[in-house]
Amino acid sequence: MFYFNGARWAALVAVSALPWTQALDNLRVQISVADKLLKGSIDGRVVLMFAPNGTDPLDDTDVTSTPNKMFGKNVFDFGAKDVVILSGGSPNDTATGVSGFPLDSIDEVPAGAYRVQAFLNPYDRVKRSDGSEVYLKFPCGDGAPNVDGVGSLTTPAIDLEVHGGPQTIKLSFDSVVPAEAFEGKEIGGCSQGNYADTTLLKHVKIKSKKLSQFWGRDMYVGANILLPAGYDATDKHTRYPVLYDQNHWTGGAAAYGYSTNAAFTEAWDKGVIPGTNGTDTPAPKLIIVAFRHEAPYYDDSYGVNTANLGPYGDAINDELIPYIDAKFNTIAQPYARIQDGGSTGGWVSAASLIFRPDLFGACFSSYPDSLDFHMHQAIPLYSNKNAYEYANGDKIGSIRTFNNETEVVLATTEQENHWELVFGTSSRSSLQWDVWNAVFGVQGLNGYPLEPWDKVTGEIYPEAVQFWKEMDLSNYITSNWDNTKNLGEVLRGRIYIYVGTHDNYYLNGGVAEFEKNVNGRGGPDWANVTITPGQTHGGNYQRRQTWDYLELVSNWIQDHSPEGKTPLSKKFTKSSSRGNKFEDVIRVGGHGAAVKRQQNPALSYKENVKCGSIITATAGRWDPGVVLRAQWIVNGLPSGASFAVKQGESVRYASTTKGKRLELKLRVTGVKRNYKDETRESNSVLVGRR
Repeated sequence: MFYFNGARWAALVAVSALPWTQALDNLRVQISVADKLLKGSIDGRVVLMFAPNGTDPLDDTDVTSTPNKMFGKNVFDFGAKDVVILSGGSPNDTATGVSGFPLDSIDEVPAGAYRVQAFLNPYDRVKRSDGSEVYLKFPCGDGAPNVDGVGSLTTPAIDLEVHGGPQTIKLSFDSVVPAEAFEGKEIGGCSQGNYADTTLLKHVKIKSKKLSQFWGRDMYVGANILLPAGYDATDKHTRYPVLYDQNHWTGGAAAYGYSTNAAFTEAWDKGVIPGTNGTDTPAPKLIIVAFRHEAPYYDDSYGVNTANLGPYGDAINDELIPYIDAKFNTIAQPYARIQDGGSTGGWVSAASLIFRPDLFGACFSSYPDSLDFHMHQAIPLYSNKNAYEYANGDKIGSIRTFNNETEVVLATTEQENHWELVFGTSSRSSLQWDVWNAVFGVQGLNGYPLEPWDKVTGEIYPEAVQFWKEMDLSNYITSNWDNTKNLGEVLRGRIYIYVGTHDNYYLNGGVAEFEKNVNGRGGPDWANVTITPGQTHGGNYQRRQTWDYLELVSNWIQDHSPEGKTPLSKKFTKSSSRGNKFEDVIRVGGHGAAVKRQQNPALSYKENVKCGSIITATAGRWDPGVVLRAQWIVNGLPSGASFAVKQGESVRYASTTKGKRLELKLRVTGVKRNYKDETRESNSVLVGRR
C-alpha cells in the first residue's frame, strides 16, 4: 500500500466523481513539442493537470485530497511535428480516449484561474521471452513515480483563466526530466550506478540474468545493507543473521529510518539500546537488508514471480541474496533469515516465507495487503458482482480514517480506480490497484494484466478472479496443506501477522479471513495472528518500539538456531516445499496460456444438416469482459441482423430454405477497451441436399 502524511489525513477532504454530461467540446488543450526535443516518435501517456492558480500541480495529486482537475490520454507514434488534443472525455469514452478525475470531461472544468501543466510518460516497446509484446514505462532509479519520472516530457506550468465557453489552451513540451532530478546517484535499470556507502550502510546492485532474459533488456535489482556496530568485513568467523525488511522504494535510505531517525542512527552506530534509567544495553546484532526492486508496474515488484512482471522472486532470492551472502558475513541458513515489512511489505514478507520456506525462517508481517481474497481490501472478491458497490448499492470504501469511532471514507474503490485511469490504462498507472492486477493476475490476450473487473463500471469477472487464487496466500497454504509441499507442517509456528481493526485501507478483513482459514485448519496457534482493536495502519509489528521489536526477532532466531530451545528442523526447509516456480507461473499465466484459452466460435455439426433443422452454435471463448456481437454467414454473405451474444451462450439457427444447399458459419466480433477489435469465424456446415 501507499502512505499518506498526517496533513492529508487531517484534511479529511472528500472527493466525488461528478455525473457525466454530454461533452460540448468547449474547452480544448492542444499540446505540441518544442524543436529538437524529440529525435523520433514515442508512445506514452499524457497527463494534464488544472491546479489552483499559483500552486505547483505536482504538490498534491493524491486521490483523497487533490485540488487538481486531472486528465489522461494515450498517444502513439507521437513525434516532433505532432500535436495532441485533449477535449471532452468520460469514463466510458473510447472515441476521445480521455479519462478524468475528479471530473469526467474537460468541458466540466469550471471557469476560473488555474495553473496548467502537462506531462508525457514515455513507454518503451518490449517483447518478453514468453512472446507477449507490451508498451510500458520502465523506472530509472526514481522509484517508478506515476507521473513526471525520469525521461518524462513536461510543459511549463502556466497561469491562465478558463472562461467557461469555447477556448483552446496551447501548451508545448519543452523539457525532459533528467536522471539527476532525484536525490542520490542511483539510476536503476539505466546503468550500474549506485548510492555512496557509509561506514555501516552499504549499497549493492546486480544485473539480474533472469529478469534481463525475460524482459529482453538489462534489468537490475539492488539492496541497502545496514551492518551492525563493530562489523569487521575481514572477520569471517563472526557472522550475523539477516532481517530482510520489505518496503516501498527506499532510495539510498536503509530500513527502520536509519539516517533519517537521528536517535536510532546514533544508537545503532554505537550498538547500544538507550535505557530509560540511564543504563544502556547491547543492541541486537543483525544485518538489516532493504531491497530495491522498482518494476515497470510499481515502485516495487512484490518480490515474487509473476506472469506480468517476470521472475522477481528468483532475481531476489536466487541471485541477489546469494550475492549478498558472498559479499557480507551473513549466516546463510533459513533460521537466520527473517522476513518483515508493513502494508505492501507485509504481503511481500508473508509471501516470501510461504513460497520459500526452504530459504527463510519466519515472517513478521504487519498490516499486509490482502492475504485472502475473500476480502480484497473491503471487496468480497469471490462473491460480489461489482468491485465498487455491495449488493445493497452501498459504495465500497478504499481509504478511510476515524473520527473517534466514526468511520470517515476518504475514497471509494470506484474513485480510486477512476483516479488511476488518469495515469494509465491497461493497469499501467504505477498505482496500487493496478499493481495488484499485475502481481496477482495473469496476462490477458493483449499482453497486459487480465484485470479482475472493469475499471470503469466495476463489474467483476469471475473467470479472471479464478486466476488470482495462486496468489491468495490463504488458499495457497490450505491447497498445499498435506501434499508434497506439506505446508501444514512446514509452516507451523513460522508466520506472525499483525493488523489493527481500524486499518486505513481495510486490510484487517483479509487478515481475519486468513486467520479463519489457516488456523481453522491447523488450530488456533498454527499462525500467530494479532488483530488489535482500534489500531490504524502503520508502526512496527504489534506497535512495538523499534528496539523491542528487533529484540523479538533476535530472540526468535536464537531460539530456532541449532543450539536454541526449538531448532528449526531441516525437514521443514526442504526444497520440496518451494512454490511460485517461474516455469509454473508462466505456464499458467503467460502469453502462451492466454492464447491457449481462446476458442473460436463453433457449430455443433460436422456433416450435412437437413433443411429445417435447428443448428446450434457457441460464440467461443474470449477473455473476460470482451463484448460480443454475432452474425450468421450464409454462402459467404451476412444473413439477418447482427445480435449480441455472451460467452458460453448457445445460439440457434433455423434453416427454412428448401431445395437449396447452403453453407452456414457464425462470425463473432469481440470488443474490449484496450484490446484490438477481433473477428473470429466458426467451422462451416452444409445445410440441405447432399
